[in-house]
Amino acid sequence: MSGQATTIRDLERDDIDGVARLFQKTFRGRAKASASLNDSLEQSFLRHPWDEPGLRSKVAIDGNGHPCGFIGIVPARLELEGRNVLAAFAGSMMVDDPKANPLVGARLLRAFLAGPQDISLTETANATALNMWQKLGHPLDPAYSLNWLKVLRPVSTGVQLAERTVPALQLARPLGRIADRAVGWVRRPAPLDQPQGRRPMFHDVTRDDFARALLVLKDAYPLRPRWDAGSLDWFVRQAEQKRSFGYPEWRVADGPDGRPIAAYAYFASAGGIGWVLQAVSLSTQREGLVDDLFAHAHAYGCAALRGAAHPWLVPALMQRRALFVGRAFYVAHARDKTLLEPVKAGQALISGLAGESWMRLIGDRFDL
Repeated sequence: MSGQATTIRDLERDDIDGVARLFQKTFRGRAKASASLNDSLEQSFLRHPWDEPGLRSKVAIDGNGHPCGFIGIVPARLELEGRNVLAAFAGSMMVDDPKANPLVGARLLRAFLAGPQDISLTETANATALNMWQKLGHPLDPAYSLNWLKVLRPVSTGVQLAERTVPALQLARPLGRIADRAVGWVRRPAPLDQPQGRRPMFHDVTRDDFARALLVLKDAYPLRPRWDAGSLDWFVRQAEQKRSFGYPEWRVADGPDGRPIAAYAYFASAGGIGWVLQAVSLSTQREGLVDDLFAHAHAYGCAALRGAAHPWLVPALMQRRALFVGRAFYVAHARDKTLLEPVKAGQALISGLAGESWMRLIGDRFDL
């Protein structure tokens, strides 16, 4: 089958089964898809609360009428200085047998970029997808591409990372915990140098309380989502279903007037590597947020903590000796370059819940 024999069109409900099988083959190494995966694909790409008829995911159909490629497109409603901005995120790009169909991925990306959106974004490009973006003249954004890792228990972290190559090493987890205690790495991370009276006091909250805090704190960022209570509730409910990452923890700090000044959500895994979903705060509270995040994850028993880019936290993360890696790449493109100014400044709330990371495709198991 030649790449020239394929057609690119909008995703339809009848394509879901074929796209699910392609997802399992591409990202999970499995031949079969589950009903829960089909439901997640349909929720994410056909029942999105910000559905835009002109911004549908694209599917490549081969000469036999079967899906042979896919790019997930998620609309996003943003605002910048009172201006409504239509955004679109592209992710979950996959091509069946890319060596035999070398042009399909590029055609899918071009179809996405030809859409009606004001700004085109991707939060989760891998090296192959990034190469396609760059060939079209759209470089990665370094600030939003900095994934980070904070090691809390080094031996257990090493075991966790080694398991990804040699799964049988999970049997060494108890030895890792013993070794960490033996070398004295059970100490709680020391806070940054910040006066005690200025440190935000965080407390555990419900998922709904966390969402209410986000509705306030989003306004601290020039380019931000136009969430309302209904749409944000949908995103948060989708996001909490990441069973591969652990248990969701929701934390908020309030100011003297009772209004939220900082909030974060992460997935905790005792003995494992926790994963940060979202972290937002007023500019004066960023160091305190990082302190509480690391201390809470350590107390929970996490071996380490990782997260995608939150550029406003990078200085505090660097001071706390977090490691930075290029694990997933962020690209932003807009014809109106003023839309890119807050992105380049690292002050756009366009990642995590405000990006693509709410999707169950990132972190759910989809058991058969």
